[in-house]
Amino acid sequence: MFRSILVAAGILALASPMASPVAAQGMGQNQPPDQWVMNCNTERGLDCTVSNMIDGGPNNLMGTFLILSYSAAYTTLTVVADGVGQRASLQVDSNPFISTEICAGSGVCSYVQEKSAELLQQMLTGSQITVQISLQNDNMAGPFQQSLAGFAAQYRRAVAAQQRGR
Repeated sequence: MFRSILVAAGILALASPMASPVAAQGMGQNQPPDQWVMNCNTERGLDCTVSNMIDGGPNNLMGTFLILSYSAAYTTLTVVADGVGQRASLQVDSNPFISTEICAGSGVCSYVQEKSAELLQQMLTGSQITVQISLQNDNMAGPFQQSLAGFAAQYRRAVAAQQRGR
């Protein structure tokens, strides 16, 4: 139940006007675990995204999870965490962590297009991503690790769908 509420809160945060323009429609309980999915949303104009809901793993007693999403329309990467994020850091394979402090009060942290493009290139050729979130009161969520298997194929689908819709 707690996890369902948090998923709904994350999706609502993405849909709010203050949040990044990342579509999360179709995310949540219907998404197979540990799988990258492509979804298109027309709420604010066509936006096709590639997303993954990553949970804290088998030792995760609190039900902590996050949603990592790349928007083909806005060419930005966004992380939605349980709680109020102050900083998100992503690492692909053994590359250095790339961080952002562009975080809304709803737990949504977004990367500028330049950092998003750098991370995208790493994700397209990498094998694993690690995500860490700094929350209020110096608490940390993560590290969350997720395979990038299937990301590149879903990204190509999202870009093709985005281009067809223009």
